[in-house]
Amino acid sequence: MDDEDEDSFAARSDKWARKLAWLADADRDKAEERVDRLAGDRELAADLRSSGFAGRNYEAFANEIARYGWAVIRGWIYKGQIATEVKRKGFGALEPEPRRGAMIEEAESLADETVVLALTGFRDKVLLPGKWDPAKGASLRTYFVGQCLLQFSNVYKTWRRQELRSYVEPWQSDIDRELDDFEDGSAESTPGPDEGAALREELRRAFGKITDPRARAAFYLSATHGYTHDEIGQKLGITGKAVESVLARARLQVKEGRETA
Repeated sequence: MDDEDEDSFAARSDKWARKLAWLADADRDKAEERVDRLAGDRELAADLRSSGFAGRNYEAFANEIARYGWAVIRGWIYKGQIATEVKRKGFGALEPEPRRGAMIEEAESLADETVVLALTGFRDKVLLPGKWDPAKGASLRTYFVGQCLLQFSNVYKTWRRQELRSYVEPWQSDIDRELDDFEDGSAESTPGPDEGAALREELRRAFGKITDPRARAAFYLSATHGYTHDEIGQKLGITGKAVESVLARARLQVKEGRETA
């Protein structure tokens, strides 16, 4: 993907994200109105506590506050604001998403999982122990969104690991198999003895120094198949420029390894 195509893609992605964010804001506003109509927070919490935060009334409350939390989290993802909110709340910095737009594509499922976990945490760690204090000014909605941000931090970390594996792991078996084939000379297109030995040594040296799975896969595809940066990027779900950067860092690691050997 050249610079012009990448800029065009980025513009389309931004326009799409803005439209989704607007829709998410509308959903959030509707959910906020429904929660507010239930009752004042103090009276509502007292009523729910009297029933042990269980039963029909609590289920109605949980459904409405879940809709609100879901709309807020989804909206922040669409706006590219979620990482800022997580950090502002004190739950740490989120690692960059594996590829641009990946989180937006999964916004609804990420919000789903976050809210499910947040409902349990909110009931067990906030409502039942009586940690919510209306005198401190935070509404039940605000408290619940805080619980959502806490849960999102963990949900995102797990999702990010799965995303990285989804486009790196398929190549790991190829790496292992081709290295074995080089060892016993059974590779389908085995290079000459000297060339094959040099390639084996290059890969062994590289994999001994490169720890990032994505960098290992990129290095393998470049060294064994001669793919261009754009071709590697298509296979790994990243841009050609990102591949160039990944390979540059990988080769620097290998070079530093030689110098310190």
